[in-house]
Amino acid sequence: MSITFSRKLNDYVKLAKPRVISLLDMAALTGFVLGLTKVTDIMSWVYVIPVLIGGSLAAGGGMIINGGLEIEKDKLMQRTSWRPTVKGEVSKKEAYMVGIFLAITGTAIGLLDNLLTSLFIALGFLVYVLVYSIWLKPRTWWNIVIGGLAGSAAAWAGYAASSNAFDIESLMLGLLVFMWTPGHFWSLALRFRDDYAKAEIPMLPVLVDEKTSAKAIAISNILMIPFALYLSVYLGIVYSIITAIFSSILLYYNFKLLKNPTKDEAWRSFKFSSPYLAIILMVAIILKII
Repeated sequence: MSITFSRKLNDYVKLAKPRVISLLDMAALTGFVLGLTKVTDIMSWVYVIPVLIGGSLAAGGGMIINGGLEIEKDKLMQRTSWRPTVKGEVSKKEAYMVGIFLAITGTAIGLLDNLLTSLFIALGFLVYVLVYSIWLKPRTWWNIVIGGLAGSAAAWAGYAASSNAFDIESLMLGLLVFMWTPGHFWSLALRFRDDYAKAEIPMLPVLVDEKTSAKAIAISNILMIPFALYLSVYLGIVYSIITAIFSSILLYYNFKLLKNPTKDEAWRSFKFSSPYLAIILMVAIILKII
């Protein structure tokens, strides 16, 4: 019985995409730290626990539901053919039930901080499942653009957990995540263009040629950089310098992709974009604390 439970738990962890959740948690933690009035107030840090646990559960629940929704499409894609839902280890009904349970639980845990935190946790889940997975993803290349609001909600939830507020600082942090999302996922979609085409998922790189896709990735990231730099208003010149350096590296990969719009270059661009956002967020946390 314990072996069966262990295997099932492992299946759900895989479906929940822990790497994606870790980046969402980083965004939430950044929001939390930026929202603190006094970072030295030890008691204030207690409130980071509900938002991280609640947000992780709700985000994981959304991704598990996504796995249930996309079984037939995932079967056609080499990148997703390993998923437990495709192999029949987790049924569609199971995925829905567990995903909804995790989302409700995560949203309820957010209430331990405040109502605003809980609402943003719920918003992230609803945008990912209803807006992105069900409505936009099968229909339009705008899917990942608008779907990026799910990541923004994680940052807003973190900020609300420590401040019980939503202001310009919180908004701009969320918009940074929002603006980062298209370039990141279009790089992935260009790398696995054939997979997405086979599954008839209208990601931008499926609908246009490789050169146009590379241009869209570069333009998206160029538009994102001012949002990253805006946080210098709160974090100072050191943040600005570090962000400018890593943004230049990101654009270097994008321009290499423009010159040579191949799957390998798209993969290199994608592989740098996650660390890029993580580094920017980590620098923001460290500079606010010190």
